[in-house]
Amino acid sequence: MKKFPRKFQYPLMVSMVLPTMLFGMSGIMAYRNLPEGANFFSAWGTAIEQIVPSALLLLAVVAPTVRLFVTKVLLQPDKA
Repeated sequence: MKKFPRKFQYPLMVSMVLPTMLFGMSGIMAYRNLPEGANFFSAWGTAIEQIVPSALLLLAVVAPTVRLFVTKVLLQPDKA
């Protein structure tokens, strides 16, 4: 199997963890709030429709902000 270079570590991790969290958390929320006798997959689909757009928008704002903060404030500058 051909392996990816190390520089793709974080994008690969995010591409695997993010969908799992979005679908898993919406499934847990749907299950916990499911009325008696209701269809789980219908409730889960509705939860996904409500959560995923705002979560992706939040990710688009938070990820660059956190990266900027970490690189400018928390990490030592590269030696030139």
